[in-house]
Amino acid sequence: MTEPVNERIVANVRSRMAVAFSTAVRSAQIATWQPKDLVVVVSHGDPVPNAELSYPGNPPVIAYDMEVIVAGVVKPSDEETTAIDTFKNRMGADIIAAATNATNWHQWGGLAINTTLGPIESYTEETGGRSGVMVTFKVTYRVPENDPTTVSA
Repeated sequence: MTEPVNERIVANVRSRMAVAFSTAVRSAQIATWQPKDLVVVVSHGDPVPNAELSYPGNPPVIAYDMEVIVAGVVKPSDEETTAIDTFKNRMGADIIAAATNATNWHQWGGLAINTTLGPIESYTEETGGRSGVMVTFKVTYRVPENDPTTVSA
């Protein structure tokens, strides 16, 4: 069975991140990775129908907007004197550079209509054990109403 388009988009994002970072993983119910410096975790939100970019036909084509979130972990050594914000700023810039490092990067290999850059948010766990940034991309794609595995122009 062919993967749904949204699943292939997220896999494409993860593969671009894997080129730039030590480890790029998808979130799973049971984690098999350790939160160490320069690890990125790729996840996505629920696809939301986009009526403006959908159109009738036989079958009708439905456009969806989906948030893809890339969370980068920053864990410099305890002896590091550089401000943690500097590492977070670099991580955010590196995530954006990795995502946009391709011709027509916003179409994710022909799977999407467009991608827009969303917020870059800093985070720190309450325990102070893990910190980093989350970069959100809004990906818009279209599929036939009766086949979420096929890309529609």
